[in-house]
Amino acid sequence: MTEKRLYNGLDIVKLGLALLVAARHMIQIFYPPESKWRLLIGGCLSNLAVPVFFIIAGFFLFQKVDREQPESSRKAVFRYCGRILKLYILWSVLYLPLDYHNWYYNPDRNVGKAVFNYIQCFFFGSTTVQLWYLPAVLVACLLVWFCYQKGAKIGHLLVAGWILFTIGCMCDNWYYNHRFPEKLMELLLLYFRYFLTVRNGLFYGFFFVSLGLWFAKTKKQIPLGVGAGGFAVFVLFMFLEVRHCENVNLVFSAAPASFFLFAAAIAVPLKNRKLYPRLRGMSEWIYLSQTWFFQIYGWTAGWNPLPSTKKGITLSIMVPMVLFAWGMTMLSEKKTFRWLKKMI
Repeated sequence: MTEKRLYNGLDIVKLGLALLVAARHMIQIFYPPESKWRLLIGGCLSNLAVPVFFIIAGFFLFQKVDREQPESSRKAVFRYCGRILKLYILWSVLYLPLDYHNWYYNPDRNVGKAVFNYIQCFFFGSTTVQLWYLPAVLVACLLVWFCYQKGAKIGHLLVAGWILFTIGCMCDNWYYNHRFPEKLMELLLLYFRYFLTVRNGLFYGFFFVSLGLWFAKTKKQIPLGVGAGGFAVFVLFMFLEVRHCENVNLVFSAAPASFFLFAAAIAVPLKNRKLYPRLRGMSEWIYLSQTWFFQIYGWTAGWNPLPSTKKGITLSIMVPMVLFAWGMTMLSEKKTFRWLKKMI
């Protein structure tokens, strides 16, 4: 029996990217505006995370999809999307106390307006800063699968996805959209009024999930050196782009950088060890639970023995978060606590 191939390099990369996302949000909340880390991590390196997560989702999902077997493919896609939907609902419920807390301490405590805003955010983003990824990857996977199952060529999906990603980048960033004609800007503002963001499965996720599909079906192995070299080059381009255009969300050069990072990660020859699935579990716990640790630090900062410096804040948030993720991952391996795996 052939042993199932595990991509242990991806588990290491996922953990690093999850930590970068948490660091990004921590920096945005607690670091001063002039901090150099806002550019390096908040604007540049952390923007690799979600694209790579989208590629990973598409890569593993479309390994189970075969156009010649539409029924089994449909079941695989619906099973995956059902799991993502359950995760989104579960973690939205777990964050309800923070939603209530934020509403309660808002000077404008209008119940009707709050309910409307929550429903709008739930469907088109999220009230919690990182959870928007879950509905986005769900929508992206469904769209790419539907087009692929209907006979669309992978190359055409990549072209369509790149056009959508380009539109998203230009609409999301002031450097580009302030040059739009007045009528087009009015349409853009109308879009944002109802749909809130272009960081979604259509303008953001479609292209990267299609890249995951390409990796899954072409089975091309890019040499590790080429992947690492391409990644280094385009990270430099990312830094220059972010500094020049002041991008903070959708970054053009994040696309090739993420492509090469993913390619390098799946090319790393690592022997199978228990450590790697644990790192994967930790990355998911960190990504999903991070906002609670920001809030807890805010509540306890007054009596925290560590100074409220960048280093003190980082230690106070990141260390407990990592220890929590490791503890949850280890607990979930025990029979009594296997239900914890359903939370990630």
